[in-house]
Amino acid sequence: MSEPQTITRTEIMAPLTGVMLALDQVPDPVFAKKMVGDGFSVDPLSNVLVAPVAGEVIDLQPSHHAITLRTMDGLEILMHIGLDTVSLLGEGFTPRVKEGATVAVGDPLIEFDMDAVARAAKSLLTQVVITNMERVAGIEAATGLVIAGSDIAASVELREDDDVKDTGGTATTATSEALIIPNPTGLHARPTATLVNLAKRYRSDIRLRRGDDSANAKSIVSIMGLAVGRGEKVVVTAHGPDSDAAVAAIATAIKEGLGEEVPPGAGTEDTAPMPAIVPEPLPEPEPAKGPRSGDPNLLLGVSASPGLGVGTVVQLRHDDIEVAETGDDHHTERRKLNAAIDRALLDLSALQQKLERDASPDKAAIFAAHREILQDPELLDIAVSAIDKGKSAPFAWRAAYNSFAEQLAGSRTRCWREGPTTCATWASASWRNSPGSGASGGRFPTRRS
Repeated sequence: MSEPQTITRTEIMAPLTGVMLALDQVPDPVFAKKMVGDGFSVDPLSNVLVAPVAGEVIDLQPSHHAITLRTMDGLEILMHIGLDTVSLLGEGFTPRVKEGATVAVGDPLIEFDMDAVARAAKSLLTQVVITNMERVAGIEAATGLVIAGSDIAASVELREDDDVKDTGGTATTATSEALIIPNPTGLHARPTATLVNLAKRYRSDIRLRRGDDSANAKSIVSIMGLAVGRGEKVVVTAHGPDSDAAVAAIATAIKEGLGEEVPPGAGTEDTAPMPAIVPEPLPEPEPAKGPRSGDPNLLLGVSASPGLGVGTVVQLRHDDIEVAETGDDHHTERRKLNAAIDRALLDLSALQQKLERDASPDKAAIFAAHREILQDPELLDIAVSAIDKGKSAPFAWRAAYNSFAEQLAGSRTRCWREGPTTCATWASASWRNSPGSGASGGRFPTRRS
């Protein structure tokens, strides 16, 4: 007969002064459906997030809108200020602690500008979620008004058994074996988006390496910049408290095709890598002969067959929208960029959900990949840096995605010139012209601003 499990109780104090709200009432499906974990929400009346428990700061998001603490008994508590606040890029948030710091109940964690965040974000509702629910037997949350650092917001029963062990906060390094990419067109946007979503579940710093090149595994822009082709070998490395689990999960996902159908046995070869799929170079066009017209709307030439043609003649041209290079102060331009990204994310989400309802998962995955690109940390860093130097939001965003497009185009050019032995697949860049990708003329669409 097995020994009974030991159940202990811990209390989570209110991290903010405000009104308690059940998590399933939060207008965000990720939190409402408890996809991250269970807990509660607070509608804040104060602007300083304080530690609801004593413990260690194990994660502070770069945009400073979210922080995670680990208690002495291994409970991991995520606090997320507002909804869709990651797109604010840290604007309005001031961290009062650093990762690795030890805090006591009531210690200030993050100070935020309530007015600025409320105007720019979807909501100020702040979620407090236990992310390692396997340690929890039950949660009982309070109701009504609570005072930061003084009132109990929730009482949690912790389960301790032989199958649940505290991994601790010690950072370790893990490395995978060499992994052969089995995807027919390499790591293009859709499988890359799947990899990024998986990597974001772990706290460790995760890198994808190919030879001497490496990429941030949590950045779709960074990975696609590698232009990894079918048959090429990559290695996954991670450093952090959950590095072993991160490397194991990502390595398995890569072997299985990252959500794409791959040929049986693909990606398991331990010999020379499969040749990348490289189409024959297009022949150089011959110089046009015969009369030419200076009018782009007038086409001259010899008719293939005499007679009348009935119908509509359409001429396609690349529409390069002109935008002002400079704008208002950088605070205003950042808000413009954030608002445009939020609108685009809503549009893409609606299109993705419609295609999922219509049983078109492949097309839905394209919009999911574009959502990842819109939230890519490296792309946003480029845009914000340009705004801080006095550029307007639309000019900065266009410069950021043009830089990315040129990087992919450079990978494709190397493919034509150097062949499959030194080139990643040209198809890594072809997503821009895929159905539903929103690309035009090989360029990213200009975002609203």
